Amino acid sequence: MKLPDAQSLLERCFAGMPEGAPRLSEPGDPRFTLRQSAVWLEYRWYAHARGLAEVFLKWGRVPLAQSAGAEATVLRVHLLGTSAELAGRAQRLLEGGTPSRDRILDLIGDDGLQRECVSFGKTTVTVEHWERPGPSPLLDDARFQSLAATLEDAGSTNEERHEAVQRLAAERSPRVVEALVALVARKPSLMALRVLSEWGVVRARDALQRDLAAVRPDNPADLWALTALDRRLEAWQALDV
Repeated sequence: MKLPDAQSLLERCFAGMPEGAPRLSEPGDPRFTLRQSAVWLEYRWYAHARGLAEVFLKWGRVPLAQSAGAEATVLRVHLLGTSAELAGRAQRLLEGGTPSRDRILDLIGDDGLQRECVSFGKTTVTVEHWERPGPSPLLDDARFQSLAATLEDAGSTNEERHEAVQRLAAERSPRVVEALVALVARKPSLMALRVLSEWGVVRARDALQRDLAAVRPDNPADLWALTALDRRLEAWQALDV
């Protein structure tokens, strides 16, 4: 599927759905030309009810003038929160495709997400449901306190805090939200910001924008990651208006 065809498919399936944040397209932004990658990325955030459809397209890193002839290799939708309308629109992207295995599983293994994948020639289209059904199991209190203490310890390493955030994120609860918000208010933590933005905790946006403003122009990878998370939180914020 050529890139313009993939973009047209998105436009048809999500026609009439508001976008909660401006699209983020690498080829059109000179800040990201130095990002070390073999692909270009484009992100969109459709917002409705209590959910987001975060969509990204991936294609070969060809010169901008050649993009129209480029093959879209990946079209992926992350369904965050709950919106039956957005879920239904995302399902339309799969119609007519050949059921296939998502190649990302070869890299990350089974992460427990509900995932539907089809292919259109060389283009893989995947819909991921990030909202897990039912309540999240609580960590043992002693385990929670130990992990939270790691976040508060000024002497803990970035790797230790990263692992603690991953363990805490298994419990989606107010006490975990408060621990992660407190962490990002004190110091940068990309992992904690990923989790909070996934959960729609818009209070984290001030800390995220602080970190984004501090990124050096010669660090396009972090600049891209933080910009994408900021747009995700902007889309969540649009639902609260």
